[in-house]
Amino acid sequence: MVQLRERWEGVSLPGDYLLETWLGGDEAAGFFATSVWADGRRAAVKLEPESAADGGAQLALWERTRSLRHPNLRALLDCGRARLAEETVVYAVFESADDTLAAALSRSPLSEAEAREVLASVLDALGCLQAHGLALPALDPEHVLAVGEQIKLCTDNLREAAPDAPYTSELRAFWHKISPCTPARSEDILARALGADPHAGPADKPAPAEIPPPKDVAPPAAPTAAAQMPLIADVAPPSARRFPKWVLVGAAGVVLLILGLNFRRPPEPLPPPAPTPSKARATAPAAPVVAPVVPKASPFQETIRKPPSQASPAPKAMWRVIAFTYLSRDAAARKADELNQSHRDFQASVFAPQNKQGRYLVALGGFMTRENAVSLQKKARAEGLSRDVFVHNYVD
Repeated sequence: MVQLRERWEGVSLPGDYLLETWLGGDEAAGFFATSVWADGRRAAVKLEPESAADGGAQLALWERTRSLRHPNLRALLDCGRARLAEETVVYAVFESADDTLAAALSRSPLSEAEAREVLASVLDALGCLQAHGLALPALDPEHVLAVGEQIKLCTDNLREAAPDAPYTSELRAFWHKISPCTPARSEDILARALGADPHAGPADKPAPAEIPPPKDVAPPAAPTAAAQMPLIADVAPPSARRFPKWVLVGAAGVVLLILGLNFRRPPEPLPPPAPTPSKARATAPAAPVVAPVVPKASPFQETIRKPPSQASPAPKAMWRVIAFTYLSRDAAARKADELNQSHRDFQASVFAPQNKQGRYLVALGGFMTRENAVSLQKKARAEGLSRDVFVHNYVD
């Protein structure tokens, strides 16, 4: 990994893909960040030494991958060969990823809705690969990426497979890694996603047992005829007695007395009217409440979030253009003098980086911005100074 990184970091590949930053890898393959879009969007370059693998077969497989067009597959933008000194590599340029599913799961688990969205995207991408006779080396969260607003599968290490090769077992193992549901619920969701009959799963719950009706209660016995007939007293009712008139006269006198007392009572004063409330002062209307702006959901909804983008710093004059590398300062100085006699405008000088002890570089010009360094690199190549001229940031 150290050799691949030190030799190729800062080198410009054919197509003007500058290998700016090392992203990771090993001696067999490495990833570098680069910029390929005019609007500043990033890309990732995969580099493989041709001596470590069959470069021709790998390029042919990348050409097949480049022809794939699917919203859930990571796009391969370009591929080719490059040579530096005695080493030849094959490379492929991919659109840059914002996050991985593995990193998102390490932060928090997915909800059921988020997991089902990932499952649907992975299922569509696997179907496209199967139709083209290709497959992933392994289906796991490391191979699922967030690219912009899309959920995509990695395509940098595909392999050939039969068009009818099944992937159900791999998909089931992957689904149980990311599903937050119970095993029974997860199996039901997977069966529906694969197009199985949802009614072929667990048997329906038995219908609740019917509650037997209450036993018939014997109706009350009908009353007998004797009970329906009214009882007749054996004795005759007492003879009606005449109501005495003095009682009526006395009652009338009491009523008249009460009425007379009520008419003579003075009327109760009415309650004073309630004071008229003063006119409410006009108050200024309350300031309207502005609802906060809710940011748009990321590809993995609440869990898989893109890392916060940082504004790119202003370009600094930290880049150098390197034409030759020597193991002794005297040899590098002689070459710099030779270049200054034949190409005075390049202003060649000897530069010894701190992180490369024992190496002396012949640099063209001094520290400059990346744009100026790339321009000087192209000029040196055009004048036939050296075909291995490269630019590098020796501060970062």
